[in-house]
Amino acid sequence: MKLISIFTALLLWTVNADAHPLHLSITNITYENGMLKVSMKTFRNDWETAYFHYHSEVIDLTDPVQRENPWFQRTLKEGFSISPGKAVQPLTLKVDTILLNEDSMTIEMHAAVPGEPKSLYIYNALLTDIYPDQTNLVIFGYKNRETGIKFDVKKSEEVVLLK
Repeated sequence: MKLISIFTALLLWTVNADAHPLHLSITNITYENGMLKVSMKTFRNDWETAYFHYHSEVIDLTDPVQRENPWFQRTLKEGFSISPGKAVQPLTLKVDTILLNEDSMTIEMHAAVPGEPKSLYIYNALLTDIYPDQTNLVIFGYKNRETGIKFDVKKSEEVVLLK
């Protein structure tokens, strides 16, 4: 819980800056009773800059219609996934809500986990193709235990043991 507080404070502190000096995402994942709950906090303008980089067009993610853009959905799916194994098809993460608070954007998702896997493979390369200093922090909670994982341009995958 202490890790969550520190990372949340860091994210909120940088949101107040006119132009944030960090390219950061913080993702909280909890696994309980066969369900994954995922809450990913990012900066909205990082996504908008990434879109402009690839399409030379402006996108405004404060508009809910623009968040339905296939590019946004594809980039999220290709940049972040969880599966019961590295060579196994990723779980289907369903986006429940996307919340905006000034410059921050929180994407809440969930997924059913079939069976009782001994581990989960997490892939997180979100926005590392655009920002070489992008850091994607993940806090994984399972059975009253939290594990912190740092992903960046050099490290995009990790296996979390469940047993």
